[in-house]
Amino acid sequence: MKVIWVLENIKSNRNSNNYYTDSRLNVLLLLSSVHLWKRYHPEDTCLLYTDDITINLFSKLKVLDFWDEILPIPSPPKIDKDVFWASSKLQVLAIQTEPVIMMDNDTHVFTRLKDYLDLKKVYVCNLEIGKGYYPTAIDPYVSKLSYKNRWQTESVNVSFLNLPDPVFTREYAELSIKLMEEFTEMNAPNSQYLIFAEQLLLKHLLDKNKIDYRSIISTYWSCKIWEWDENHNKGIWPIYESGHAFKHYGPLKGFILNNKGGENYEREINHLLNCIRFPNLNLSLIPNR
Repeated sequence: MKVIWVLENIKSNRNSNNYYTDSRLNVLLLLSSVHLWKRYHPEDTCLLYTDDITINLFSKLKVLDFWDEILPIPSPPKIDKDVFWASSKLQVLAIQTEPVIMMDNDTHVFTRLKDYLDLKKVYVCNLEIGKGYYPTAIDPYVSKLSYKNRWQTESVNVSFLNLPDPVFTREYAELSIKLMEEFTEMNAPNSQYLIFAEQLLLKHLLDKNKIDYRSIISTYWSCKIWEWDENHNKGIWPIYESGHAFKHYGPLKGFILNNKGGENYEREINHLLNCIRFPNLNLSLIPNR
């Protein structure tokens, strides 16, 4: 199986080398993500799509061989990366020709996850209730899109994606990129339009094409009230039972960095170092905060 991570140094577009200044946590999350996957799925081929600045840093850290292959991110379309910062994931998906799993850099597994999956089906991280949160067809930016649709507000979280059909993968990725390009031309103001083009669009296309899909977490996430909601029957584990096997950090990173909500930065850094088990990692190359 091909498993993909994508890390783009967005600020390199502005001639800056300081993207990782406060990102020790992010770097360790990424290294832990791939190391844990390979621990439980040694048969898979792990790929990192990234940029020259990242390769230079990871070369100094001596961690490039965490992946089986390092590849360049495809040339960017005309997209505002400040708003559509995750668009590189779609650029990568648009060139895939075989089944793939795409992992967010802060998604971790603690078991052989593939044993719980039907790899012939699409899997996402979790399903979302987006009423009152996602823009709809009456939104002034959405209404100007060339792709017309009576948009619903149900969505999917894509921090984990199993995409078994490369034809559908490219259809989704190419349309997502097109929406981001059009939103960029309109000067769409914030990343709510990124998640519209990435997450809500995927749910729409899965339903439109009558594609059976499942989620890792069998609990709805309510976007408006920003908390977990009811359980459903399309997932593997309810959220409060899932931690033994699967974790997506997401907004939790902010709590960790600020030692809030019972989180502790130093404790989490030590946990990630234990996940990596790489004694020669020179963290002095990355500032602590």
